[in-house]
Amino acid sequence: MQKTALFAITAAAVLAAGPAFAADLTPMTPMYKAPPMVTAPQTWTGFYIGGDIGAAWSHTDGSWTAPAGFGVNSTSGDFDGSSFLGGVHAGYDYQFAPSWVFGVEGDWTWTHARGSNSQAWTFLGTGVPVGGGAATTMNSTVDWLASLRGRLGYLVTPNVLVYATGGVAWGDVHYSATAADPGTGYLASTGFNNTSDGIVVGGGVEWAMTHNWSLRGEYLFYHLDSAAGTTVTPAAFPGAPSSFSWSHTNVGVARVGLSYKF
Repeated sequence: MQKTALFAITAAAVLAAGPAFAADLTPMTPMYKAPPMVTAPQTWTGFYIGGDIGAAWSHTDGSWTAPAGFGVNSTSGDFDGSSFLGGVHAGYDYQFAPSWVFGVEGDWTWTHARGSNSQAWTFLGTGVPVGGGAATTMNSTVDWLASLRGRLGYLVTPNVLVYATGGVAWGDVHYSATAADPGTGYLASTGFNNTSDGIVVGGGVEWAMTHNWSLRGEYLFYHLDSAAGTTVTPAAFPGAPSSFSWSHTNVGVARVGLSYKF
C-alpha cells in the first residue's frame, strides 16, 4: 500500500514538472557551416610561354637550265619533304568584350623537312634518255621556321578558345643541286643556305586546363620567298655553265603545344 502511494506521488510530480521543463528547452543552435569555395573566373589576359611538337610538310619547285650546245633538255620538277618538329613560343593575350581574346605571339621551330628530285637527262626535243647516269638532282631542306603573329579568338566556353592567327614569317632553307654526266666528266654542283621572308596563316583550339596551364592544337601554313638562282661553270667546261633556281617554299605545320601563363 505504501509502495503504491509512493509511485503515484512520483508520477504526479513528473507530470506536473514536464511542461515547465519543456519550456526551459531552447532549440539547438545549428553548427557553423563554411560557405562553399568559389573558383575565381578564368581569365586569358597575361603573358605566357610554352613549347610545341608536331610535324611539317614542305613543297618546293626547282629547275635546271642545261648548258648550251649540250643538246639536252632542261629539267624542272617539284620535291616534297616531311619531318618532325619541336619549338618554343611566347606571347601576350588580352580578353575583352568579354568572350573575345586578342594576342600577339612569336615562335621559333626546328625541323628538317627535306625534299629531293632527280631527273635523267634526255636528248633535246625528245624524251630519249642520254644514258650513262647523266642526271640532275635538286634538293631543299627546311632547317627552321620563325614567325610573329597576331591571334584573335572566341571563347566557346570560359576555358576553350577557338582562334585564327597570321603574320610575318622567316625560314632557313638549305638548297643543293648537282648536274652530272659521267660519260663526259661534266659536273656542276652548288649548295647554300638562304633565310627567306614570307607570311604565315592558320588557326587552332586552346583549352585552359587550370588558371596557369593550357593545351593547344593548331595548324599553320607558311609561304616563303624563292631563293636566288645560281650559275655554276665547271673548270673543265668553261663555256658550259649550269643554272639552278628554286621557287617559293610552302610549309604546312600541324602541332600541339603546352603553355604556362604568368
